[in-house]
Amino acid sequence: MFGSSSASAPDCWESPIGGSIAEPFVPRLIAMLGLRACWFEPFPFDVHLPRIEPGRIVLPPDEPGISSWSLDLGVELPLRHRALTVGRFVLVPASPTTGVDFSPARRDAAMVMVAPVGSLIAAAMVAESEGPASVHRR
Repeated sequence: MFGSSSASAPDCWESPIGGSIAEPFVPRLIAMLGLRACWFEPFPFDVHLPRIEPGRIVLPPDEPGISSWSLDLGVELPLRHRALTVGRFVLVPASPTTGVDFSPARRDAAMVMVAPVGSLIAAAMVAESEGPASVHRR
């Protein structure tokens, strides 16, 4: 988990692919949005969260087999490469909210700030999957 937090951290945590790419944005998001905590999670996600999208907040539907969301779990700021979600920042506000407490201007600024991160993470994923063994497969 990145950033300072009083939210519960995972018992055992390893840096996911893209974690080192996303980490520099955590303190900026905390400062910009006045967060209690913030961290990066790679796709797929165990829990649905309210999601910040251009001009709106999308509330997740209940789905069988997936934990229901609640206000105290945070808000998702997705990271995408083209239309593919590769990860997300989990934003934990000072007080529970679906994200509407963040002004539209701040939500827009946060989306613009992290927009390039998804492509960088996708490139890191491709590089890791190819690895040094791919040079010898020709």
